[in-house]
Amino acid sequence: MPHERLPPEQWWPAGNPAIARRRVTLADGTNLRVLEAGPPSGAAVVLVHGWAITAYLWRHNIEALARAGYHVYACDMPGHGLSDAPHEKGSYTVATQARRLVMLLDALQLDRPTLVAQSMGGRVAFEVALAGRVERLALFGAVGFGQVRPARELVPFIPDIRGDLLSIFFPRSAAELMQHRVYGTLGRFSERDIDEYWAPSQFPAVLRAQLQMLREFTWTALDPAVVARCAVPTLVVFGTNDRTVRSDATAALVAAMPQGRFALIEGGGHVVMEEAPEQINALLLEFFAA
Repeated sequence: MPHERLPPEQWWPAGNPAIARRRVTLADGTNLRVLEAGPPSGAAVVLVHGWAITAYLWRHNIEALARAGYHVYACDMPGHGLSDAPHEKGSYTVATQARRLVMLLDALQLDRPTLVAQSMGGRVAFEVALAGRVERLALFGAVGFGQVRPARELVPFIPDIRGDLLSIFFPRSAAELMQHRVYGTLGRFSERDIDEYWAPSQFPAVLRAQLQMLREFTWTALDPAVVARCAVPTLVVFGTNDRTVRSDATAALVAAMPQGRFALIEGGGHVVMEEAPEQINALLLEFFAA
């Protein structure tokens, strides 16, 4: 029997009273889905996912951090999940995405929270840190801190398909293939995980936005001189089996940071927070308390 995409009302964290869900409108009118957990008086932690996924990435982390006393936020970034998917030219450059993340911090009335970010979101969060809006920074498989595989050179040749037809070109098997690619050897994804990551493809506007990101975002490694300008405490984490962003030169980049720390997760892939959540939660809590 063919699979059907999950309707939005069934997406995680449906049925979980510990995680609140709300809509937040940014200063430019972009509307985002935001998840929230933890004591209101707790120090703020904002979780930022990467390309072509959703806040579901942090399903094993948000409540653990909340139980430790932090007030935790996670959103579907623009062009992802149940958030708006703008299509104006330049909507998904590093600068535009960083501006929108700052707008989110403003809308949530957060001055300098801790940012925890993955992959493309890590590059965006780094830019926000350079702007002075971050207390501390934890980056996982962050774009800019490693080499993205040369396959992205095909991006200019991806056709700009519009309308409902786009969803037909992204079957559930494609979502499963992506999961195989981002996992290392530490954990296994479930059928529900595939369903959650396939679900946003029911919205052609989201798929179109993600193709636009591939064209507009800057996927190259950062210059050490730029990295050295980030003065906040920064933890940079990579899995040794990350096949999406390669960490061969990451240690040297982190060494250029005044308060940088580099950690490798043996056997981990590009989504170590999914593969080894207890290890990652312990690492984050230790870093927050340092």
